[in-house]
Amino acid sequence: MSDIGGNIRELRQKAGFSQNTLAKALHITDKAVSKWERGISLPDVSLLPKLALLLDTDVETLVPEGIESRDWVGLIDIRDCDLSRIVYDKPLVYYLLSHYLLLGVTTIHVLTDDRNRRYLESEKFSRLGFHFSFEAPKDQQVMVISHPWFLFGSDITQQFRGAMLSGRKIKLVPVNQDPVFYFLNSDEYLLDRRKSMRAASPRTLGRGMVCIDMKDADRILEVASFLKTYQNNSGLLIGSLEEIAYRKGMISAEQLCEMAAHVPYGRLLREIAKEERREG
Repeated sequence: MSDIGGNIRELRQKAGFSQNTLAKALHITDKAVSKWERGISLPDVSLLPKLALLLDTDVETLVPEGIESRDWVGLIDIRDCDLSRIVYDKPLVYYLLSHYLLLGVTTIHVLTDDRNRRYLESEKFSRLGFHFSFEAPKDQQVMVISHPWFLFGSDITQQFRGAMLSGRKIKLVPVNQDPVFYFLNSDEYLLDRRKSMRAASPRTLGRGMVCIDMKDADRILEVASFLKTYQNNSGLLIGSLEEIAYRKGMISAEQLCEMAAHVPYGRLLREIAKEERREG
């Protein structure tokens, strides 16, 4: 928290705000700002986007990467769903794991059936830095995915990080949808899933989010259509664990090119490796 407080103080001074004027702009007290900067408390997740805007920065700069995720693990609690099923050009589980990898959370507990377990034990996931356990976590802070939602939109990772920082039980909810991700203690969740999920404070993700149920065969076609349109027109990938691992320095350009030979979007991965080499 002291690191975050130091960031806020430095950015506030650079932007020319006093604690009082910043507090007024956020409709809070100057004592709250003082507590942030002294590392006593943290901004509520709902304030982070506006705070970042006022300080002429982004949430990632405001909240240094890794501070909130080092004590967290992932929990995928999904059964009766084939995680290896190909959705357009990637296995379904890639779209779930990509959220964790972007956060730097690579220890994932998976409560699932034997078919999915055998698939996740394949070498490619360990090469990408994942450490899977097929037992329930004990007394840990967990980011829970309990349904195979496809979720895409701007600032999702920052929303996740804000939820981790809040110090509260949080559930993130897209507009007009069921909750998608839960942030809470594993023991509470496993003792009484329904009660703990109801008790979590809801945070609306806002407009501009694509949220589609990948357990529904018909709606998987919608996901595939969206992915094809987006990737073909933007030249950018959605849910590529290989690209994320490379950009986070977890694999080398040579390893990325090697992996590119085994995926349908290999051409884009090779282009990413070439671009980085030219810039380097």
